[in-house]
Amino acid sequence: MAYTSNEKLPKLRMEAVKLVRKGWTTRAVALHFGYNQSTIVRWVAKAPADGRMNIPTESSRPQSHPKALSKAIVQAIIAERLKHNRCAEVVHAELLEHGVHVSLSSVKRTLDRDPSAATRLFGPNYQTVL
Repeated sequence: MAYTSNEKLPKLRMEAVKLVRKGWTTRAVALHFGYNQSTIVRWVAKAPADGRMNIPTESSRPQSHPKALSKAIVQAIIAERLKHNRCAEVVHAELLEHGVHVSLSSVKRTLDRDPSAATRLFGPNYQTVL
């Protein structure tokens, strides 16, 4: 199901399922609501049998990516950064010396994403006032 922000769509889905359960054909319900027949079939398959009032919209965000870095590599990058407190290029070179094969861009991306590996706690224009 594609993502939508329409608040009334979950209730509309359940209304379509109720019509199918009353005996309407999926093609007739699809024509009535203006959706494809295969969409109505999927809604019927996902509809709860316990009589809930709607079919919620599911997130279209993927759970994971097949080419994502493993947790061990991410932890190695962060550990190396915390150990040396140096730039991504130095961290990358140290990882290669230890036999961890990862690209420089992956090291930079990982360091950008993880707040615990930040070198500065404030922006470059931060000044302390005493």
